[in-house]
Amino acid sequence: MGYLAERYLRSPQDLILVSGVRMHVRDDGPKDAPAIVFLHGFGASLHTWEVWAQALKGNYRVIRYDAPGSGLSEPDPTGDYSDVRSLQLLGELMTQLGVQRATLIGNSMGGRIAWSFAAAQPQRVDKLVLVAPDGFASPGFEQM
Repeated sequence: MGYLAERYLRSPQDLILVSGVRMHVRDDGPKDAPAIVFLHGFGASLHTWEVWAQALKGNYRVIRYDAPGSGLSEPDPTGDYSDVRSLQLLGELMTQLGVQRATLIGNSMGGRIAWSFAAAQPQRVDKLVLVAPDGFASPGFEQM
């Protein structure tokens, strides 16, 4: 990870151990402001949300992270990349950062995880924004 870390890792403190996974996390803005958590899509990274983060971090706590095996986050040592594991990691990350409730914004795979987290733990989600989310079958396409 040498070159990539030199180029994209802002600080060694941005690598956080979450449920056994060393994850690359950016936590910007006032820590006492309403929190927004961004979830990127498959094959992307937390940098997907850079323009959004810069625009919002003056008034919100803006949290972005690389999913396990993406960006600068290490692969999950459990080998579990299921939605259940993704939901667990998101919840644990929020807890570790002291975020009880947040707005979730997700794209593609991140949209599916955000929606699933909101359905499973609605008390932890203030608002939900889905940008071209993955995982929702259109009527008539369920068997394709």
